[in-house]
Amino acid sequence: MLFVLNINFFFFFVFILFFLVGLMFHLYQLSLLLSYNFFFMNSCNFSLIFLLDWLSLMFLSVVFLISGCVFMYSLGYMSGDSYVIRFYFLVFMFVCSMFFLIMMPDLMCLILGWDGLGLVSYCLVIYYQSNVSLSSGYLTLFINRLGDLFLILSICWCMNYGCWHYFYLFTFDNLNIYMIFFLILACLTKSAQFPFSSWLPAAMAAPTPVSSLVHSSTLVTAGVYLIIRFSKFLSSDLIFFLINLSLLTVLLSGFGALYENDLSKIIAFSTMGQLSFMIFSIVMGSHYLGFIHLLIHAIFKSLLFLCSGIFISLLMGSQDIRNMGNLGLQSPLISSCFLISLFSLCGVPFYSGFFSKDLIIELVVLSEINFFYLLIFFFSIYLTLVYSFRLFYFLFICKINFMIFNLIDNKYMKVSCLFLLFMSIIFGSCQFWLLDLCYVNVFDEYYKFLIIFFFIYFFIYFNVFTMLNMNLSSFIVYFLSQMWFLPFFSSTFIVSKFFNKSNFLFSLIDLGWTEYLVFTTIYNLIKNLNMHLDSLHLNSLKMYMLSYLMFIFFILMI
Repeated sequence: MLFVLNINFFFFFVFILFFLVGLMFHLYQLSLLLSYNFFFMNSCNFSLIFLLDWLSLMFLSVVFLISGCVFMYSLGYMSGDSYVIRFYFLVFMFVCSMFFLIMMPDLMCLILGWDGLGLVSYCLVIYYQSNVSLSSGYLTLFINRLGDLFLILSICWCMNYGCWHYFYLFTFDNLNIYMIFFLILACLTKSAQFPFSSWLPAAMAAPTPVSSLVHSSTLVTAGVYLIIRFSKFLSSDLIFFLINLSLLTVLLSGFGALYENDLSKIIAFSTMGQLSFMIFSIVMGSHYLGFIHLLIHAIFKSLLFLCSGIFISLLMGSQDIRNMGNLGLQSPLISSCFLISLFSLCGVPFYSGFFSKDLIIELVVLSEINFFYLLIFFFSIYLTLVYSFRLFYFLFICKINFMIFNLIDNKYMKVSCLFLLFMSIIFGSCQFWLLDLCYVNVFDEYYKFLIIFFFIYFFIYFNVFTMLNMNLSSFIVYFLSQMWFLPFFSSTFIVSKFFNKSNFLFSLIDLGWTEYLVFTTIYNLIKNLNMHLDSLHLNSLKMYMLSYLMFIFFILMI
């Protein structure tokens, strides 16, 4: 425990140090590049490089902040686990992989952290060693390895330029369209965008502290971070492609969270929607706002995961929100933390999520965008409000009294939640005050009430249909609740077809007539030959005669 506390203090110290240095680098427009050249081969430069600028330092400071809170939280959450040392080791390896991913502006070196994130996340998802966690881990590993394949293809295309460094690539006005396209596909798989979205809810089989670290600030945001780095090279076709995919993912995550009853999966769907929100803001031309929202979202979403972990522990492992209720009376402190993080998710003034989310909404309103896309964008915000209100209703308003609560009073879990609570309140305003980001949008007055109009309109619309018993058919409800059948097509469909074919070939070859005719015949032939050789070897007269005949044969040949 003392070792983990020392790691916590080290992480908090690094958070403060990197945040202050990143603030100084932003104010004075500084960048520091550390490079070590290994060798040159065929005009390609192989080197190890580290980039220190305000983007990497700010992102890494938030990663260390959340990692320190997760380590402290795990002292209470994983206290009775038999393999807690392995858990801490895996989480530490995860943080190291994220460090390499952020600090190395080189595609060849970046794949070390990229691959490390995928492999360590697989080990963390299968941590509980059950059939459910194993299947979830296989799905996570499969889709992340698909993203690794896209990144390797992008590196192969990048070899034509003779170097893999960002700064060298930024000297070009345009890069090869195939290279950027494969890089974008790799980012979409890592950030769980459509059609690679099925692995993110399945990865909730991991322990809750891991979900807070992996699905708020590190693994899923790695793709968004890479898109921010290469946003300069996004062509009009790629922007149109990303706008459509991000809006599809927002709708997918909104309807998935609306029909989901698992608390962890609802928060995972929320993370998926917020990632699409960031990508949408980046391709609309404001990558700085997208990056600030990425940092703010990491803070309050990790708090949301940690509070949900305490609620799940209170309910003895039950994650169904229909079994929860009156949590405000059972645990008022953690319920307050959960509600404040939920308010930040909804963008309620003046919590941290409001400062970035409101400006992104205003940016979309003022931009020249298709009205159909604008409707989908506002409808996705409405879905965020609806499933947040649904969470609030089931967790704090419904009166469920038949569950037996396992009361937990652990100071480490509460301290980590309170620290993230403090950051969730002030971090958004501090980002804009300290970084001196001047975003002022001036537009007509009726635009300010557009989101309220959408909320009231859709609320009345759906309630009218409910009162008239004109609900959607069961198939459409099932289609929306099952993530548009993406889990089936990405796991069950492919695996069943592959294993059915392999089972047929196994029955035909290894268990069929081929086994009897080929392998059994060869085995009997070798067995009989071995018996004859043994009999010759054990009979001295036969060996003598055979040796004599061989000797005569060699003499005649000579």
